[in-house]
Amino acid sequence: MNAFVVHWNQPDECIATVHRLLAQQNDLKVVIVDNASTPSACERLGAEFAGRIDLVRLEENKGWGPALNIALAKWLESPDERYALISAHDAEPSADCARLLVQAMERDPRIGIACPQYSDATVPRFSCVRGVCQDCGVPLAHDTAQMVDVPHGTLFLVRRECLAEIGLFDERYFAYGDEHELGLRARRHDWKIVLVWGAVVTNRGTWTPSPWRSYLFTRNSLLLVHDYCGRFFAWSRAVLILLNTVRLMTFSRSDGFAFSPKARWLGVRDYFAGRFGDPPRE
Repeated sequence: MNAFVVHWNQPDECIATVHRLLAQQNDLKVVIVDNASTPSACERLGAEFAGRIDLVRLEENKGWGPALNIALAKWLESPDERYALISAHDAEPSADCARLLVQAMERDPRIGIACPQYSDATVPRFSCVRGVCQDCGVPLAHDTAQMVDVPHGTLFLVRRECLAEIGLFDERYFAYGDEHELGLRARRHDWKIVLVWGAVVTNRGTWTPSPWRSYLFTRNSLLLVHDYCGRFFAWSRAVLILLNTVRLMTFSRSDGFAFSPKARWLGVRDYFAGRFGDPPRE
């Protein structure tokens, strides 16, 4: 099985993630796709894993989905591997995470994407009004595969036949939401998306600048709702986002994790202008 890890300027976190992945199973083949990190970051990865993994260095930061597409397109050309494990560079999977995901796939050939649970037991749902949201779930028995609308994005397993049928990541998203779009597209083609209880992944933080996150969350949420619910719901969601932005500015104190009023406005503006891809440097 192949594992694809997207990395950007966090070599220590990436090294820890890759070691956790390599410990999952002996024959795992890890490919790090580096999004134009600094030379020192790439040298750190190369020195740590010399000869043990493949390091693909990109000349520009292409984002999450577009970077993965480069590696996944080559993977699809070699038909000997049935599954691909896709991971963020700071994922912390439990010791048996990959095994449980594979077992779920083996039990049901119509499962196209399987993801682990988060430790808080939230379940990802898609709504035409709210977009993708995390509902409080009721933990099920260990090794139970629960149908969900979209996968958690930190780490997930995808079946070759599913990806070959539905295509690769939609590069308009750049990052944040492209894994959700892939899941909804898979469901449109009658593939199942499941969350496997007992397989756990932790994502302790993010190093993407807050304005970028705020912009991408906003724009990509509107794009997702437009493509899977229609223009009316996208307009409705845009109004709700702007009203909520005013409310947060007026009555709440934000910790800045993913809240920038200007970035939200730019996200709404660019959605309606049809501007997608990497975020603006404004």
